[in-house]
Amino acid sequence: MVGRRFSTFNNWVGAGGNLIAMRPDKQLASLLGISDAAAVRSDAYLLVNTAQEPGAGIVNQTIQYHSAADLYTLAGATQVAAIYSSPTQATSNPAVTIRSVGVNGGQAAAFTFDLARSIVYSRQGNPAWAGQERDGHPDAIRPSDLYFPDYVNLDKIAIPQADELQRLLANMILYMNTDKRPLPRFWYFPNMKKAVILMTGDDHATANGTQTTFEMLNNASTPGCSVGNWECYRASSWMYTGSGLTNEQALAYRNQGFEMGVHVNAGCQNFTPQSLDDAFTRDLASFQGKYTNLPAQKTHRTHCIPWSDWATHPKVEFNHGIRLDENYYYWPPEWVQNRPGFMTGSGIPIRLADLDGSTIDVYQAPSHLVNENGVSYPEGINSMLDKALGPEGYYGVFGTHYDYRGDGFEQQVLNSARARNVSLISAQQLLTWLDGRNSSSFGNSTWNGTQLGFSINVGAGANNLYAMVPNQTPGGNLSSLTINGSPVAFTVETIKGRSYAVFRAANGNAVATYAP
Repeated sequence: MVGRRFSTFNNWVGAGGNLIAMRPDKQLASLLGISDAAAVRSDAYLLVNTAQEPGAGIVNQTIQYHSAADLYTLAGATQVAAIYSSPTQATSNPAVTIRSVGVNGGQAAAFTFDLARSIVYSRQGNPAWAGQERDGHPDAIRPSDLYFPDYVNLDKIAIPQADELQRLLANMILYMNTDKRPLPRFWYFPNMKKAVILMTGDDHATANGTQTTFEMLNNASTPGCSVGNWECYRASSWMYTGSGLTNEQALAYRNQGFEMGVHVNAGCQNFTPQSLDDAFTRDLASFQGKYTNLPAQKTHRTHCIPWSDWATHPKVEFNHGIRLDENYYYWPPEWVQNRPGFMTGSGIPIRLADLDGSTIDVYQAPSHLVNENGVSYPEGINSMLDKALGPEGYYGVFGTHYDYRGDGFEQQVLNSARARNVSLISAQQLLTWLDGRNSSSFGNSTWNGTQLGFSINVGAGANNLYAMVPNQTPGGNLSSLTINGSPVAFTVETIKGRSYAVFRAANGNAVATYAP
């Protein structure tokens, strides 16, 4: 049976199919064009060859991978990325390869490590360190303990390393399909936005902290702006029930597009599944008893951000209707050492995972911009936004934290965003968008060498969703685009090294026509 399975792979690629293998069985080595070196290198680095596709557009510095990589030497394949034993020390072993097979256009690619596992570990921390107090702050184990001191190399913290690996995979898929069938894809955020600020603060029963910040954002918003189009400056406030905000004020702000919810207090100490569940039950009920005009809460950050193991917290949140979590918090300052960046290697919210690899239906949205982590602001805010909007392409939703303490941090965030035309949104706005985008889909794909046909389904809540198709194919460049027979305007953008035709997505049947 095993031999038959590998024969199937060989036959598939030989007949013109594509194969991408992640830490493949070594019986696939000959098909992949690599030779087993009978060794393993774990938790090291790789460097992508950005001088040619599919690596073009990916960061041209070494980045980390997590878990084990099997060591190989090249035996007919082309190296896309090389393994480095340290940030500066190259090895002779490939991390990513690609090989053309036979005369029918088949291609076989390999990640010599488990790419999916590496990305999850980058985003959620080292599972082997779960439950360990490591960062010198023993009041509670936090998400930062899963990284402290060196699971993320802080000299690489400005690079969204997990995102860059995912984009390398996307580049490879598109590259391998260029001469077979161009593939459409959706952009991360509405209206092709490259950066968004997730404006969230924790109100520890202040008299008017929430009101003051909401009014600041109201006053800065353009008259007549659209909340649904992310044109108005909006925010979330997670509050103690003792906040000075009244029930009537909460309703008025909710009707203006702001979000409010409880800031669950689990005692700033390590939890058990039962004690955490009890804290959510108690605080959610107390909050809903006071703020009867507000809907059930769906987003959250816990006071003191306790994270006593690897996955209990989001599972408890999900059981209480919470679907977006902002507890991955870049801190403490003596570790951060004034280096803004991506603790989780990512600016793209995705769902959290359990230890067995199963998905938890709660999005992780890290707190990147934290007013108490020792980063100099506004310089730290500006550096992340500029790299998202600039040639680096470090796109992201940048989560904030502030405590309404009068330090001016909220104003600094607003000033940086206004200067760059970056949206400030609430966590609920983000959750609505993520669910809508992720329920959107393409289907019914056809390709005759010059015309690409496909259907588009835009999910509820995915306002201003944009789609992209490759601008260049062996049959030529995109010359026209229609949806349901009507012409659709498009622009051409280079995204992470590849040229795309970008257009507003709409329900229906699309036809992209290419011409020399």
